[in-house]
Amino acid sequence: MIVYVCNSCGKGYFEPRGICKCGSDSFREEERETKRLHCVKLLVPPAGFPEQVEFCLSSAGDTRVLELGGSRE
Repeated sequence: MIVYVCNSCGKGYFEPRGICKCGSDSFREEERETKRLHCVKLLVPPAGFPEQVEFCLSSAGDTRVLELGGSRE
């Protein structure tokens, strides 16, 4: 997973940012491996989603991300 890291303070974001919380506007991309922390499967999802859909809170280093996914081992 690509994480956008502030060149000034080192805070990571899972989506591109214009400005970091520290005020810097300089970022670099880093490839990080994700680790799933907790997953929830919706057995009766909203219209437009597959029959069952899984949401997972994952960690990419010190950055937390919410992923929409299927089973991964």
